[in-house]
Amino acid sequence: MKFIQAVSLLTSITIASNGALAFAAVAEKSCTKATGGAGVHVPIGKDGEGEYTASTKGCFDVINTARPLVLNEIRKQTLRPFGVGSPAYHIADYGTADAGTSIGLMTDMVRAVRERGDCAQEIVVHYEDQLTNEWQSVFNHALGLKAVTDAYGEEIPNPYSLQNVFIEACGVGFHNQCYPSNSIDFGVSFTAMHWLSRFPSSLKGDEKMHAANQAAADWKAILKARSKELVPGGRFVCVNFSKNSDGYFLGQTDAGASMWDSFQSSWDQLKQQGLIDEEERMGVSFPNYYRTKEEFMEAFDDAEVSSQLKVVSIEERVVRCPYRELYTSGKSNRSARQYAEWFTPTTKTWSHSTFKSGLNADRTDEEKESIMSQFWENYMALVEKDPGAHGMDYVHAYIVIEKVE
Repeated sequence: MKFIQAVSLLTSITIASNGALAFAAVAEKSCTKATGGAGVHVPIGKDGEGEYTASTKGCFDVINTARPLVLNEIRKQTLRPFGVGSPAYHIADYGTADAGTSIGLMTDMVRAVRERGDCAQEIVVHYEDQLTNEWQSVFNHALGLKAVTDAYGEEIPNPYSLQNVFIEACGVGFHNQCYPSNSIDFGVSFTAMHWLSRFPSSLKGDEKMHAANQAAADWKAILKARSKELVPGGRFVCVNFSKNSDGYFLGQTDAGASMWDSFQSSWDQLKQQGLIDEEERMGVSFPNYYRTKEEFMEAFDDAEVSSQLKVVSIEERVVRCPYRELYTSGKSNRSARQYAEWFTPTTKTWSHSTFKSGLNADRTDEEKESIMSQFWENYMALVEKDPGAHGMDYVHAYIVIEKVE
C-alpha cells in the first residue's frame, strides 16, 4: 500500500496489527482532564476570520450527506413531555471548530424540531470544542455576523435568525462530560472525534499499538460522557473519520495520488533544501486515529456503554473532494497554479500546526513559519504538476446512537 512509504516521514503514522490506521505521537505530552485535548490541535488563522470554514468546503458535503439521518431521527424522536426537564430543546455540536460548516444543519434542525409542534419552540444550540478554539469565529458564524458560503458559493442561513434560538459555547473537550446529566436532546459531531485526548507515550506495543489502545479508551470515554448528557430517548449522530472496509481513509482512496505520500515528498524536500535536519524530518506526529467500523462497535461490548446507549445504524461513506471534482469538471475555470492555491488550504487548516510542532523548539516562531511557508509551496508545486490527481476525499463512518429510555 502506498501509504507505507510515508512512515519514513511521519514516524507516528502506523498500521496497527488489526489493520486500523493510527496517527500517534512519539513523545509524551501532558494534557489535563479539564482541557480534554486542548493543545493537541491548534486552529489555523486569526480568531474571528473563520479561515477553517472558508478553507474546508468538503466538510459541507460530508454534513449534507448526514442531513437526512439527523432530520429523520428528529422526526421520530419521542419529545419530552412539557414540564420534564428544560422547556427548551437542546442541541449540541461537538468539536464544532468555528461552527461554520455545520451552520446550515443547525438551522434545519431547529426547523425540524418546530415542525413537530410548537413553531415558537425555544431551542438552545450548544457549541463545544477545545479551550483554544476559535470562539470569536463561532459566534460570528452562529449569530450571523459573518456570512457562510458553501463550496459552490451559496450563502447558508444561520439558526439565530429564526428567533427564540439561544447560542452557547463550551470549552471542555468532548472526551469529558461537557453538559449536565439528562440535558441534551440531540448531539452531533462531524470530523472531530479522531483526535486523541492526549499524545500516546510510545509507538511500541504488542498486539496493538499504544495509539490504538488510546483511541479505544477515548471512544469509550466519549460514549460514556454522551450517555450521561443525553436525555432518555436522546440521539447522538457521530460522523467520524474512519478506515473503511476497502482500506480507504482520508486523502487516500481509489482516486488520484495519496495525500500522505504528497505530504511526505513535500516535507522531505525541506531537508534537501537545507531547511530542516534529519531529526525534524522524522519529528512529525499526528495524534489522530481512524477507527474501523469494528472498532467503533467494540465499545458497545462495554456493559456501562451498552446499558445506556444503542446503535441505531452505522455505515461507511466516501465523499469526494469538491475542489478536485469542480476542477476536473472544468467548472472552476482555474489554471493549474490557481487550483493548487485554491485546494491546498483545505489540507493546511488541520495539519499546519502538527507539521510545525515537528520543528526544533529552539527555532523562533518566525523561523518556523518561514519553513512552513516553503513546505506549503513545495506541496502546491507538486499539485500544480498534475492538478487532477490531487484532492482530499473524505472517508467516514456515519453512526446514529440512541440513549435507552
